[in-house]
Order: sequence, then C-alpha cells, then structure tokens
Amino acid sequence: MLHDPLTGLPGHALLLDRLEQALIRARTRGTLVTLVLISGPDDVIEAAKRLRNGLRPDFTVARFSDSALAVLAEHDFGDGEPIAELTRQLVGESPHVHWVTSDGDAQPHDVIETARTPPERH
Repeated sequence: MLHDPLTGLPGHALLLDRLEQALIRARTRGTLVTLVLISGPDDVIEAAKRLRNGLRPDFTVARFSDSALAVLAEHDFGDGEPIAELTRQLVGESPHVHWVTSDGDAQPHDVIETARTPPERH
C-alpha cells in the first residue's frame, strides 16, 4: 500500500522506496540519512498530524506499521539525534523513539532493522 488510509501518510512500501532513494543520494552526494521509528503512540492519527506539522516539509513522515510511524530525513552533517529529539517532543513521552543514521552504505532493510534494535545509547 502506497498510502495509509487511516492517516493519509505514505505507507510502508512507499517509505521503503523513499529510503532506498535517500540512501542512493547519500552515497552519491556524500550526505546522510536518518530514519526515526516511533512505536506505540497513544493516538496514531494525532501523532501523525503533530509530526507532519512540526517537521520540515522535505522530511517523510510515514505509517511504518499498525502501531508505528517513521520519519525519514536527509541532511548534510551530524547524526540524527536532533531529529529524534524533535520527534520525541512532538509525539510526547509515551511512545518509544529509536533512530539510526547512515551514510548510504547500508541496504534499506538493514537500516530499518538497526532502527528497530538500536544501540544502548538510545
């Protein structure tokens, strides 16, 4: 499904495509890609609205699964911590927010898996 009917956001398949394209751009342009996964928001529709309204328009906010949202961001330097922190502020304290940043050397499924099982520093 390209778009989620409940939230109107891109769905899992479209997120995967955008992630793949972002990783290609990161490899060829020397930029970075951050994927933030938000699992368990109390109200997925409200969390989706807050993210869409509170983040830059060039970030992709997507419905990752029934109980999870994702934010995909491309940036020139640093890591994804500021993006993850802003995401936390927008969705509140109850959901789990995990993130990973890649320079484009990973495959999309590896980036997703790393974001699902983040290092202990998160």
